[in-house]
Amino acid sequence: MTDNVDFIADIDVPQVADAEVAALVRAEVEYRWPNGVSGLDEVVRYGLVPFGKMMGPWLVIRSSLAVGGDLAPALPAAVALECVQVGAMMHDDIIDRDGERRSKTAAHTVFGEPTAIVGGDGLFFHGFAALSECEEAGAPAARVARALAVLSRAGLRIGSAALQEIRMSRSVCSVETYLDMIRDKSGALLWMACGVGATLGGADDTAFNALSRYSDQLGIAYQIRDDLMAYDGTRAGKPNVSDVRNGRPTLPVLLAHERAPREQQRRIERLLADTASSVEERYEAMSELVNAFDGVQAAREVSHRHVRSAEEALECLPPTEHRNALAELTVPGRLV
Repeated sequence: MTDNVDFIADIDVPQVADAEVAALVRAEVEYRWPNGVSGLDEVVRYGLVPFGKMMGPWLVIRSSLAVGGDLAPALPAAVALECVQVGAMMHDDIIDRDGERRSKTAAHTVFGEPTAIVGGDGLFFHGFAALSECEEAGAPAARVARALAVLSRAGLRIGSAALQEIRMSRSVCSVETYLDMIRDKSGALLWMACGVGATLGGADDTAFNALSRYSDQLGIAYQIRDDLMAYDGTRAGKPNVSDVRNGRPTLPVLLAHERAPREQQRRIERLLADTASSVEERYEAMSELVNAFDGVQAAREVSHRHVRSAEEALECLPPTEHRNALAELTVPGRLV
């Protein structure tokens, strides 16, 4: 995710979680990791609190309810998703050398990189432990086992895509290659939540596959929105220079590259490869090129195509308030 994804109250993107879901998950986290905890739990709490948009927990619960499941068995899974996704973000911040997350100092800057790595690992295992509690909350053991398999497979998809993203750095790739990568990075991040929720709710193959398509398409659009934050003036909760500093060829950059004459294409390629010039200088130059060749608008149009595909995928689900809530995320301006 790169996050994708990582997905705060003081930014321009609306809060995704509704008040009821947010209150339930926040109460559960505060109960498990109260203020004043120490050791590993201190690092875990630092990553979780203050809360972000809690998109993962929200998707777990809504997906479960959309296929006929109950709230109680899905609640520990919602906590599990928040733990796993925050753990991944804690590690991503170290890889990307980002000093800010959710508009506060990143964990590795506060505690040091070794402690933040261990804290991210701790969040993963807290997530597995929370998911195992779904049986006690009323989910059949077979569903819990399948949900664990979904969580694991999604994590492997995300890891493979993250490695591909690292190897793509400092050079230009095709738009198709980039979209394939973010489908597995950010799409799988959302599929982890939708798939776990649908499995715990007892989804049949049709509903499960529909939510898989929905989450993949929404995840692509979500990542594109994240890409755009560096160039459209939106405050992202982390440094806008991060992608340029790391030489990441995001979609606005790749689309501007496609539209630019050869001389300006070479400038974009040199900026991605550059590690000597100041980050601010590289970012300013890249921003000028992206805006000069319509990279922002072109990327926004691609994002909107994918949210339309996500909305269409939901048509296989029975019409309920929960399907409608999932569809709300496909409205341009709501999430992307």
